[in-house]
Amino acid sequence: MIRRTGLLLAIALAGCSASSSTAPSIRTAPVEPEHGHSHERDKMMLADVGPIHAALTAHLAKDGNELDIFLESADKDPKPHALPLANLVVKVRRAGDATERTLTFEPAPADERPKGEPAGKCSHFVAKAGWMNRDDTLAVTGEIEVDGRKHAVEWKEFVPGQFAHHDDAAREPPAP
Repeated sequence: MIRRTGLLLAIALAGCSASSSTAPSIRTAPVEPEHGHSHERDKMMLADVGPIHAALTAHLAKDGNELDIFLESADKDPKPHALPLANLVVKVRRAGDATERTLTFEPAPADERPKGEPAGKCSHFVAKAGWMNRDDTLAVTGEIEVDGRKHAVEWKEFVPGQFAHHDDAAREPPAP
């Protein structure tokens, strides 16, 4: 019995050491096991919306902060996914603040959307968020209708400075 217990212990330890590697792990964003893919890409936080993704990013500017939502395919190489929506409405709550704000995202100007996007459809929406600070931690929730079905959308722990595609404060002054 002692010999058998020792053998089982040796096998268990060998299994543990075989699974722990000394090679460094390189990952740019966490992978959520239940979805099998990351929910961060570049300066965007992704949310599953039925068959597509909604990417949330911040625009931090001296003349007023904004949030942007990009709708795209959930493919490995995502493409814009324009929907026939006049706007997107979400609720935003800042961590530690009981105030819930409603933001209405309007279609981005035509020159900021993909060329050839069909009339009456949009894949890029923008909302003013002048109250938002770069270091806030936000919870953003809402619904987006895709193919006649409403899907809940949620971005948890969104930090505008971390997900800013434009940040005036982060820019270095020009060289003399």
